[in-house]
Amino acid sequence: MPQMAWAAHALAPVEPVRLLGVRDLSDIERRVLTRLLSVDFPGVEALRTQVEEIHGVELNCTCGCPSITPIVDRDAAPPAHGRSQLPVELAEMSRRDGVERSVLCFVDAGGYLGNLECVYYDDPKAEWPDPADCAVLLEDEQGYTQAVQLPGGALVRPQDPNDRWTSFGPVDGGRFCATTFTGYRECFAPDGTLASRTSAK
Repeated sequence: MPQMAWAAHALAPVEPVRLLGVRDLSDIERRVLTRLLSVDFPGVEALRTQVEEIHGVELNCTCGCPSITPIVDRDAAPPAHGRSQLPVELAEMSRRDGVERSVLCFVDAGGYLGNLECVYYDDPKAEWPDPADCAVLLEDEQGYTQAVQLPGGALVRPQDPNDRWTSFGPVDGGRFCATTFTGYRECFAPDGTLASRTSAK
C-alpha cells in the first residue's frame, strides 16, 4: 500500500471527535495549511480560499497530538471537489527529539476542510512540525508520490517521468532518498540535484 494511503488508512478518523470547544486558528496551524497547499493540484484554489475563511478550530484527537477540525465559513468559500484525503502530505525532514512527523489533510463530504492531522510515529505531543522544515509530497491518483517540493523550494520528480516513488525518507543534511516503482533508489541534495541513482532490485 502506498505510504500516504497507508497512513490515511491506519491513522485518520472517519469522523473526527471534537474536543474542548472552539478557538482561533493559531499562527503555526495557518502556516502548516499554507505550506501544505503551496503546490498545485485540482481543487487547491478553493482550499486556499477556505483557509482564509476559517473562523475557528476544534481539537479532534484524544491521543495528545495537535490535530484539528477547521471551521470554515461555507457562505464565503467554495467547496473543493475530489477525494477525501488531499493528494499532498507534509514530511518533516529532521527532528531532534524524535521520529520525523507527517501532516495529512482531509475534506468532509461537502468538500470543506474537515481534519488537519499531525501524524506521530512515536509518543505524540501537542505540537506541530515547523512547516519551513517540511517537504511537500504530491501524490498521483494511485497514491504514489509523483513530486516532492523541498523546504528550499526545489520541485523534484523521479528521473524517469513515467515513474513514481513508492517510498520517501529524509537523510541527514536536508537530503532525501526515495525508491521508484520500477526499483531504483534515487537520492537528492537539499537543492534538488540528483546525488545518486542505483538499482534497488
